Amino acid sequence: KLGGIFPKPKLSEKLLSKPPFRFIHDCISNTTAETGFLEGLFEGAELDGKGMKDKGDKIAYLEKAITAICHAKGESIDVRASKIVAGLEPENTNLLLAALGECAKDKSRDWAGAVAAGL
Repeated sequence: KLGGIFPKPKLSEKLLSKPPFRFIHDCISNTTAETGFLEGLFEGAELDGKGMKDKGDKIAYLEKAITAICHAKGESIDVRASKIVAGLEPENTNLLLAALGECAKDKSRDWAGAVAAGL
């Protein structure tokens, strides 16, 4: 569902089979840049995926994203930030990315409420 929103990163099978944090960060950042979905959710150091090295910072970033995406979707997604950072449960990470794309393509969803929920 992310296909067609942004040109990079490429949604390759290799990256989707075990999505690294930087790839997920780039998907979220580029989706926001192209659509405006999740605009205002992240600030400062959170905007730099390359600079995020600390596991706790990565988990906090992902928890904000998960909360906001689930709010916009109107249902929970069985995914935990700690598992994503550890590279576990990639199928659930892909469900999150699919929900990101679904919500970003649907302006009728509560985008402002999603950002407020994630903050």
